[in-house]
Amino acid sequence: MTMQWTISELTDRFNGKCLTGSPETTLTHLCTLDDGSPGGIGFFADARYTAAFYRTQASAVLVAKDFTPVAPVAAALIGVEDPYRTFFLLIEEVQQQRMAMQSCIEFPSYIGKAVQVGENIYRGAFSYIGHHVVIGKGVKLYPHVYVGDYVTIGDHTVLYSGAKIAAYTEIGSRCVIHAGAVVGSAGFGFLTHPDGSYKAIPSVGKVRLEDEVEIGANTTIDAATVGSTLVGKGTKIDNLVQVAHNVQIGKHTGIAAQVGIAGSTKIGDYGRLGGQTGIAGHLHLGDHITAIGRAGITRSFPKGHITLSGTPAFEHKKFLACYAQFKKLVPERKT
Repeated sequence: MTMQWTISELTDRFNGKCLTGSPETTLTHLCTLDDGSPGGIGFFADARYTAAFYRTQASAVLVAKDFTPVAPVAAALIGVEDPYRTFFLLIEEVQQQRMAMQSCIEFPSYIGKAVQVGENIYRGAFSYIGHHVVIGKGVKLYPHVYVGDYVTIGDHTVLYSGAKIAAYTEIGSRCVIHAGAVVGSAGFGFLTHPDGSYKAIPSVGKVRLEDEVEIGANTTIDAATVGSTLVGKGTKIDNLVQVAHNVQIGKHTGIAAQVGIAGSTKIGDYGRLGGQTGIAGHLHLGDHITAIGRAGITRSFPKGHITLSGTPAFEHKKFLACYAQFKKLVPERKT
C-alpha cells in the first residue's frame, strides 16, 4: 500500500501552514530535493542545498514557518517549526507501514524445545531458534536469522536477515539488529605458552543489550570471557564495528562505522565515537566523550566531557594547535 497525504492533512498534524501552493495537493512519496518528482515531498533546512531547493521538481517542500523564498519555486511550501524533524517523522511513518506485516511463520524454519514465544511475532523462512529461548511479543525475525540456546529477546525487537545471536545473549525491547551482525561471538583472548604458541581462552560469559539499542550491519559484539559485555539503553552502533569481550558501553552513545573497542574498556553515557576510532583495552572513558574520526585512544579519560583527536589522542583544541605548528616544520615546495 502506498502512502498518501494532502498538504492540508500535514499542516493539521504538524501545526504548520501552507505558504504557497494548494492545500489539497496530494503527496505520495518522500524524496530528496535533487530527486524530486511529482507527488514527492522533501525538506529544506540547510543553505548548502539552496540550489537544489530552487530547481526541485517535488510537489511540496517542508520549510521553516518564517521562510521567504527569494526566487520562484515550483513546489508548494509547507511551513513547520522544524523541517528536518518533521521529515524524520514522515520517514518513520513510512518505515512502520512497511514493517506492519501480520504475524506469520514462513517455512522452512526451526524452533527448539522449551521455547516461550510472545504473540504477533514474525519468523522468516530458514530462521533458526534454539532451545530454551524466550521471545517477547511483536518480535520480527527475518529470513536466515540464527538465535542460539537460552537467548532472551524483548518485545518489539527486530532482527534482520542473517543476524546471528549466540547462546545466552540477552536483548532488550525495541532493539534493532541489522543484517549480518553477530552478537555473542567468542572473544579474542589467548593464553601464550612458553614456546610462543597460543591456546584460546573460552568465552563463557554473555552479551547484554539494554532496551532500544541498534546494532549495524556486519558489526560484531563479543561475549565476555566471564560476566557480561554490555551495551546500554538507547546506544546506536553503526555498521562494521568491533566491540570486544567484557566491554561496557553506557546509554545513548553513538558509535560510527569501523570503530574498534578492545577488551574490558568502559565507556560512559552520551559518548560520540567518530568513524575508525580505535580504543585500547582496559581503559575508562567517562560520560560525554567525543572522539573525532580516526582518533587512537590509548589512555583513560575517566572524567569525560572532552573531545579527543589524533593518535595517541588528546584534547582536540590542543591537537589543532599542535598540528598548526607541525605543518610549519617542513617548508612548502616551490613549483
